[in-house]
Amino acid sequence: MTSKLKISPNLSLFSAFLVHLAVEVPYFIFPVIVLLIGEDLNLGEFMWIGLGSVGTIGTLAAGLPAPLFGWLSDRSRRGLLMCYSLILSSSGAFLIGTFGSSLIGVILGFGLIGLGVGLYHPPGLSWVASAFKDQVNGTYSTHFNRILGVHGVGGTIGSAIGPISVYFLLSIMNWRKIFLIWSIPIFILAILFWTFVARFETTSDIKSDMVNIQRTKNPQKSILNSKLMIIFIFMILMSLTWGMITFILSPFLSEVKGFDISQAALFIGISHLFGASGQLFGGALADRYSEKIALLFASSLQSLVLISIYLFSPPVILFMLYMALFIANAIFWPVTNSFLAKNTKYIGSAFGGFILTVNVIRALGPTIDGFLITYVSSDYLFIFIGAILFSFAAFISLYLTFND
Repeated sequence: MTSKLKISPNLSLFSAFLVHLAVEVPYFIFPVIVLLIGEDLNLGEFMWIGLGSVGTIGTLAAGLPAPLFGWLSDRSRRGLLMCYSLILSSSGAFLIGTFGSSLIGVILGFGLIGLGVGLYHPPGLSWVASAFKDQVNGTYSTHFNRILGVHGVGGTIGSAIGPISVYFLLSIMNWRKIFLIWSIPIFILAILFWTFVARFETTSDIKSDMVNIQRTKNPQKSILNSKLMIIFIFMILMSLTWGMITFILSPFLSEVKGFDISQAALFIGISHLFGASGQLFGGALADRYSEKIALLFASSLQSLVLISIYLFSPPVILFMLYMALFIANAIFWPVTNSFLAKNTKYIGSAFGGFILTVNVIRALGPTIDGFLITYVSSDYLFIFIGAILFSFAAFISLYLTFND
């Protein structure tokens, strides 16, 4: 019988930080080596359409089951679900490392990695939110945005470590073995997280939340209020932007700016690592002013940075711009997650709906990119134009419709 060891809020945050970091690593290796994968699989003239389809499938895998994962997060042990997310991510990386010489192997492997990312977020965010919630009066810490920012830093570091590892490992092994190597520590972390933290989780808080939910006269109102709908519209537009841009950041450096693939991977990884500060900055900005101010700042910054990335070529300037782009994107996550937690009693379900919306819309990006690159020779110009327009539309929609 498992002893009822109390999991402190700080331990909850630290453990979620590590799990979040780990599940993101293999997910962000794929975009920086997409050219290598395409060449190795011999996809011919339709290489970009095939690779775009892989990216779309992985993103859909991260998004489509999110409502189910959110529903489970409101009713079952969140720590156990987080363990499963690590196992899925590790299994996907292992599958690519073992059978990545075929397109089917890459699709199945990246699909499992996407499932791991999707399974993590609703229970992981609920795990952290519940740890810093006063169960008596239902309020959150006054530094809640910053707390979620710390949690988000873990994911951002993971998305940076993946590309950085490509730079150091690609010279001594092929791209498939990089995935294989990463499958091992991710699986070990699943065992450690369960052994030392997750198995001590109790279900009392979850049962208490369910009692409150059942007492709600109009439960849908908790999720579908007007403020949340505006945030979802905003994130739909931002997801189109990010879905189109993130898939081509590395190829754009290689084919337009003259970087080789390993250099582009290191360039993106390091700038992404510095971009993690956006999680903390966004949380602090939202705590001091409002979620609206933080999101308006991020969307306007992103539009300006995308224009500049296309226009400028000096490596130092490009590095600063890529870092600013990752900072702008990082601001969104703690702010929107905090907003969701504060505006619904269905924390897991709200996070699940949010992840579904973001990833399903973002999944369109790689496919759009694939067709544009295949049929419109423009050095990625139309991809950048589309992304900039979506980002600007997000700013306008939030500015005009959401009053504090």
